[in-house]
Amino acid sequence: MKRKWFLLGALLALPLGRGLATEVVNPRLLVAIAVDQFSADLYAEYRPLYTAGLKRMSSGVVFPSGYQSHAATETCPGHSTILTGSHPARTGIIANEWFDQSLTRDDKQLYCSEDPTLPGSSLAHYTPSVRFLKVPTLGDRLKQVDPRTRVVSVAGKDRAALMMGGHHIDQAWFFSGKGFSTLPGVTSEVPHAVEELNAKLTAAMRDAYTPELPEACRSRSAPISAGPRTVGTLPIRAAGDWKGLRASVEFDRATTDLAIGLIRELQLGRNEATDVLSIGLSGTDPTGHAFGTEGAEMCAQILSVDQNVGRILTALDQTGVPYAVVLTADHGGHDLPERNRQRGFEDAVRVDPMLSASAIGKRLAKRFHLREPV
Repeated sequence: MKRKWFLLGALLALPLGRGLATEVVNPRLLVAIAVDQFSADLYAEYRPLYTAGLKRMSSGVVFPSGYQSHAATETCPGHSTILTGSHPARTGIIANEWFDQSLTRDDKQLYCSEDPTLPGSSLAHYTPSVRFLKVPTLGDRLKQVDPRTRVVSVAGKDRAALMMGGHHIDQAWFFSGKGFSTLPGVTSEVPHAVEELNAKLTAAMRDAYTPELPEACRSRSAPISAGPRTVGTLPIRAAGDWKGLRASVEFDRATTDLAIGLIRELQLGRNEATDVLSIGLSGTDPTGHAFGTEGAEMCAQILSVDQNVGRILTALDQTGVPYAVVLTADHGGHDLPERNRQRGFEDAVRVDPMLSASAIGKRLAKRFHLREPV
């Protein structure tokens, strides 16, 4: 059996303050940016094309061949490691979902960011929670030292926001299907930045969105059959297609807009204590899953990440406070097997659906007369 390793996105650290620091200062704002599925090979592949944020961060400390040293390389476990410094075996976040046969509900699967003790909670319908995160995050530790520290977390996915934010989040905002929402009881007053962004998204979704392909990505625009679909060229997001929004460059743009809005409205970094802001740019992951990692779709997505990170750094500069930024990823990904075969990898194939946990469980239940789900 061939073992396939997923690479962690290159860890990029921008020096303290504005641009390259000339002296050591105490940061008033710590910013952690996680780009979902931004593997080290993607960072290196597009590095010559960066013109904005990723180019600027590349002038800091760069680890271009980073990789995960744990096996569960997916979103929730990966994000649980970033600001805790612990492996999933210690964070308690062993997967995005897992089975727990002790559950009394028929659905024996748990979601990493749910609270199964709440009535009616299920894998499909849950209330976001950090119940399963067993270790403190950086924000938790700083708050323990100085309660004036504020912890703000913004992401396209709830599990990204919560796993980096931790147990004592002051503001947590994540995309919940048709706009950004928060945990119940976290904040009593919705910031204007959230209201404005949700209104902007609702208005934008009334119309179709035709993305513009960057000139540097045109050589990658080539249709290819991937199962029942044809991919390889930038798709038009249909009006009202909220699911399609996730795999569009609009998704991270919205998260970035919200992060910048909260930096300004909450005046992060202007307190006596050091504040923590985590930003989960989640759009690269659905793009990779839907279209692969080597087509026009991913090229446009990575270059948009470059621009979004640039906008975040500009907003941080404008605060006038000393800050430090780190950018990394939770896991990596593979390209389409169909495209890999075109490039000489003849044994590249799609995983047999009969090897999925649910399919194997049904076969075991039938063979050993067990109650489902197994």
